[in-house]
Amino acid sequence: MKHLISIGCILLFLTFGVSAQPNAGIESNTQNMSNDSLVNDFRFFCDMLEATHPDPYTGFGGRPFFYIERDLALSRIADDSLDLNGFCDVLNEFTVPLKDLHTFVQYPKSDVIKVKYVQRIAFAVLNDGLMVSGIAKPYSHHLGSRLIAINGVPVDTLAFRMARIMPSENFVGDLQNLSSCGNQDEILSKLGVQFSDSVEYKLQTPRSDTIFIDLQIVEREHLADVEMARLNSSLTLPEENLQFAFIDGSDNIMYLRLSSIMARENYRYCHENGWNNAMSDISYYYQSIGKEMPGDVREAINAIPSFSEEFSKMLLSMKDRGSEYLIIDMRGNGGGWTPITYPSMVMMFGDEYCRKDFEVKSIRRLSDLYLRKINRPIDQLNLSWGTEFEIGDYFTMNEYQEGDIAYHRNRVLRNALTETPELLQSLNGEPLYRPKRIFVITDPHTNSAAFHYAFYLWKMNATLVGVPSSQAPNTFMEVTPFRLPYTGLMASASNTMQQFFPVDSPFAKVLKPNVEMTSQDYYDFKLDANAPVLKILEICGNEKGINR
Repeated sequence: MKHLISIGCILLFLTFGVSAQPNAGIESNTQNMSNDSLVNDFRFFCDMLEATHPDPYTGFGGRPFFYIERDLALSRIADDSLDLNGFCDVLNEFTVPLKDLHTFVQYPKSDVIKVKYVQRIAFAVLNDGLMVSGIAKPYSHHLGSRLIAINGVPVDTLAFRMARIMPSENFVGDLQNLSSCGNQDEILSKLGVQFSDSVEYKLQTPRSDTIFIDLQIVEREHLADVEMARLNSSLTLPEENLQFAFIDGSDNIMYLRLSSIMARENYRYCHENGWNNAMSDISYYYQSIGKEMPGDVREAINAIPSFSEEFSKMLLSMKDRGSEYLIIDMRGNGGGWTPITYPSMVMMFGDEYCRKDFEVKSIRRLSDLYLRKINRPIDQLNLSWGTEFEIGDYFTMNEYQEGDIAYHRNRVLRNALTETPELLQSLNGEPLYRPKRIFVITDPHTNSAAFHYAFYLWKMNATLVGVPSSQAPNTFMEVTPFRLPYTGLMASASNTMQQFFPVDSPFAKVLKPNVEMTSQDYYDFKLDANAPVLKILEICGNEKGINR
């Protein structure tokens, strides 16, 4: 193990988390390919996994068992007539023992989906299980009910079985997988649920009554035939990433929507440093917001909102009004680039953040795949860092080092990925504005860089509200993308192991919010989709002696 002390490398190596999107596949048909092609792609995936992942063997019980499971999967691929979706199923099931959401293969995009679905039911993961958040309109009066069982199989049993067939990092992830995929006939069959042409759901209503609902199994194209009732909200909140607004009558409570940890800073960094995925990421950003990308790449980058610029505008608006409370809503935030959040911490906490020891450990494995991603050959990397690394080396990044406050402040500012360097320098260790209290809303989809940001804010005494992330604090990290040569499918292998808590900590696998949302909370707030925000408004009102 080598220890990299140079803090100048912190930008690339400490907590860079890219959002994992295993279901956002490439354009491809789902026709059957030759077994040889699929076998070769699976072998290629395993080779990349062994060469890149910091620990590809322990989850399987050791290296011999890794090869046993690999060969079993190869036999399935060689013997079965699989389409690309079936191949992805086998490959992603193979990665289940890793407990790693950053290692996966993306499913192909296709209009030809053979899976059948239970018609019109959806669930939200809460701290007391799964709550009905959407259902066919004739059953709308059952919104807010908790799921007890599916065809007689209890939810806890289904979640336990789900952990064996779909990748997850903790029990929240198992529940989320059950919520997302437990309405598919193939998944229900794998979970041991016996059914014919309908499925029976056992629910407990908000009034603690037990009811049973039978829903038909239908073809995918017929799902829209029945209108769906969903939770609505009494609140009008900003919806776009980095949008903010006061949400109370006295401008005392600021709400910031963070749907992604992606902004101008990371797009500029990738482009200026020649990263292979830079142009495709910028293009994808414009596609995602439904706008045409400017022909000049610099113009395209400059038109993307900046994390540090928008955050500073928000804080100055709070400062002008003496606002006390800040709500950062990261529900559904799959991540992005952790370093673009650091300037916001400096703006809110100043030197207190700069000198803070977060007790984070990050261990990375140096691989050809990683070097290809950052577009730096090993000899150039060693020359710039003053190191003698070789491919396959493991090394740690030390986030905290001894030194006076000037040293800590310069370290943070030197590595800040920001569009406001002059502003940060001018603060001279003082906050731009420090809210009296910060609330962070999380849910199972608050992952990767979004989870990092929530964690660091929590360590700075922010109050977490909602549902835990499906990401474990102690886990593997960072998407390292590659393409399978025969199918053309995109895949990833983690290259980092992060440890946010001691291995025996109760938080090692699940970071629980300070304020946990349950189905009863939603019922108390009249099944409002933004119940976590209403809960925070209630807390703020109680502190100020205001009835809301």
